[in-house]
Amino acid sequence: MAKKKKEVCPYCGKSFAYLSRHKCKVKERIEGSEESDKSESERRIERIEERKKDFSRNLKKDEKSILEIIRKQKKIYFKELMAKTGKNRSELDNIIDILSLQSKIKVTRELIEASWTKLISIIEEIDIDVKEIKIDKSDKNFILEIFSYQPCLICPFSSKCNETNMDNLNPHICV
Repeated sequence: MAKKKKEVCPYCGKSFAYLSRHKCKVKERIEGSEESDKSESERRIERIEERKKDFSRNLKKDEKSILEIIRKQKKIYFKELMAKTGKNRSELDNIIDILSLQSKIKVTRELIEASWTKLISIIEEIDIDVKEIKIDKSDKNFILEIFSYQPCLICPFSSKCNETNMDNLNPHICV
């Protein structure tokens, strides 16, 4: 009986007796996995879900230390923060994104010496005292009285406010 000739994978170059059983990782990277059948909206929803996980998770040790540095300084430029922490640009960018996403800091861009740089400032937490009110339902205007305490009715950002907005303009975190 003749021995079966080995077939060569066109992507990784390895030889196999049964090429159809080979799950080539190089092919997945080049062509994309089977998940590429998803629509743009499905991929967008997945990205939003991933961002929501970052939004609600606890801070890691590095993130807490960087937040503490920013809290002490109140305002600091990105390059200064990079020098103080010893982190590289991409690591620090990721940490800044997470802190900004969780509304711990505010990042603005400023033009300094003909180049754009990030100015990072701390967002002060505001303690709000919520009081329960009694509504007299026998009064004809009780509905108006209920809704007069709703800040969303007069909010100038109500058109931009939604669940997918990870900035300060969402129903969960509203300034």
